Amino acid sequence: MASNLKVIINNPQTTIKIPSGTRMLVRRSCHAALEYEQYDHRADIYVDFVDNEMLNKFKSKRVSTIEAPEVIADPSDQEECLGTLYISVERVIELTKVYNRPFEMGIVYAAVHGVLNLLGQYYTDKPAKDDQMLKEAKILTQLGFSPIVGF
Repeated sequence: MASNLKVIINNPQTTIKIPSGTRMLVRRSCHAALEYEQYDHRADIYVDFVDNEMLNKFKSKRVSTIEAPEVIADPSDQEECLGTLYISVERVIELTKVYNRPFEMGIVYAAVHGVLNLLGQYYTDKPAKDDQMLKEAKILTQLGFSPIVGF
């Protein structure tokens, strides 16, 4: 279903060296999230790996942010573009240390969470948060990672 998806990845940050295989993992994560949601339209998703400073600058330009602290989803109004995910690799690494999780799991979680945000799903209240966290856990499991709590 998500075969009509093109994931374009940029790395404007120079703070953290992106580990080998990370780009492919992010692409797989975006595909898996859209497949899980049965999204079958042609779409592009842009992913920018940023550092904390870049993420905070982007956050300060927005009126409100509900996103996870390591990812901001910026939906597009263009027909064949879902939007851009800004993933702070620096913050992902910080959180993986806090929760004792591998980097790969952190980056997968950020991508999946961001794609669901691009589709209009946010942690707006407890039921919405529980529903989205269950979806995230199922998608992470499909990608070979154990479900996570409090990530």
